[in-house]
Amino acid sequence: MTTPDAAPPPLRLVFWELTARCNLRCRHCRAEAGDGPAEDETPTAEILRIADGIGAALDPIVVLTGGEPLMHPDFFRIARHCADRICRVAIGTNGVLIDRVCARELRAAGVRRVGVSLDGASAATHDAFRGQPGSLDAALRGIAACRAEGLPVQINATVTRHNENELDDLLRLALEAGADAFHLFMLVPVGCGATLADEVRLPPERFEAILRRLYARSVELADRLHVKATCAPQYLRIARQDRDRPRSLPPLLDGATPPPAARPHGHAGGHPGGHPAGAGDAMKAVTRGCLAGSGVCFISRTGDVQPCGYLPIAVGNVRSTPLAEIWRAAPLFAALRDPANLRGKCGVCGYRRVCEGCRARAFAATGDVLGEEPECPYEPPASATAAAPDGGHRA
Repeated sequence: MTTPDAAPPPLRLVFWELTARCNLRCRHCRAEAGDGPAEDETPTAEILRIADGIGAALDPIVVLTGGEPLMHPDFFRIARHCADRICRVAIGTNGVLIDRVCARELRAAGVRRVGVSLDGASAATHDAFRGQPGSLDAALRGIAACRAEGLPVQINATVTRHNENELDDLLRLALEAGADAFHLFMLVPVGCGATLADEVRLPPERFEAILRRLYARSVELADRLHVKATCAPQYLRIARQDRDRPRSLPPLLDGATPPPAARPHGHAGGHPGGHPAGAGDAMKAVTRGCLAGSGVCFISRTGDVQPCGYLPIAVGNVRSTPLAEIWRAAPLFAALRDPANLRGKCGVCGYRRVCEGCRARAFAATGDVLGEEPECPYEPPASATAAAPDGGHRA
């Protein structure tokens, strides 16, 4: 069993929430963002100091988020400082504020990838979910500006009942926009997402079907678009189950397919799961489903460190303790790194080492961060405790 004193695994991704300020009112917002800065936001000078420590001790990709990070008055100063100290910097944005000037500044600041959220392939769907008319058109203009400036773009889509039938249209939109990657997010019920009614959230069986469709599309589009599911660790189970019997779907694009868009910054095609090579490839490496505390962590706008942005358990604060020390010594991180600690059906599932279940959804549903994933319909066979399809055995 992993202990806090054992050598920690490499920290691959840090999601760093700079601010709660946002220009949209998304129905599923984790951050419950608002108009102005929160009084407890970490001052810029401290952010720069913390970045120095991260760069000196660790080598993660840092994704600057919010709220809307571009609403932070010192965003470009922070991004440039992080790029100088940590090397690989990305941004998660709604895209509405990006024009050619902004895109040029993003590239000059050292940003290596721009993640833009699209929650519908039509304005009616996206704008209703994002709470602002015209937000889809504005986001698409932002994506076009980034592509014109040579910035790789990742499209992030959260799927619920409002857009569950638009998956193929969203993938077409991503291809037409010249995106490098398409990540489908499974809703985690925290923040504003916890208030979404059951008639909006998808039942587990329906999500399972959507993930199987997504995997089939990922195989079809492997040489043109990196496709994966996020906050859906069961996607790796599905990939293992379906890789030898891929689902047959009508082609996404009829007739002659367009050539791939230009892929700057080291993009390489191929199916997810390869080893990182260039900067672009490092952002698409896949090891297992839930990486909270084992490959990923989150820094809140107050400096609290959490296993992920959807799991609101603070294990330390970077304003008083270096992130490298928190990453090495936090007992919760040590517990999350060992699938033998899982309980319920996750603890006996043969796919636990490649999936591990969403720890944030388990915590939201039961208060037990190591409990079973409540939105996975897979039932392990009775013999699962003996041998596992992932090659692991229960401790």
